[in-house]
Amino acid sequence: MTSMLIRGGVAIALAGLAVLTPTVAHADAAGTQETQVFTGSAYENSPKEAKREAEKTARRSALISGFRNEQCVLLYADSYRLAPGYYGANAAINCTR
Repeated sequence: MTSMLIRGGVAIALAGLAVLTPTVAHADAAGTQETQVFTGSAYENSPKEAKREAEKTARRSALISGFRNEQCVLLYADSYRLAPGYYGANAAINCTR
């Protein structure tokens, strides 16, 4: 009989803790922010166009992941020459929400 009372008391205590756990987890998560880096690449006829398209590709990936344009900052955009009149570029953006 005593063991049943102890088990019942432990079960009630665990149920009470389970009710409080989501509140504590939510309080910890409220102060944190999610940050992600997205990259893009492109090949175009000028270095300026290649950089612009690479940045668009990175921003498109961020949009698919649920970030708004205002939440993202350009980290870098570099271009390189592949052949006469043909350029490649890489870009990266950092997004925080």
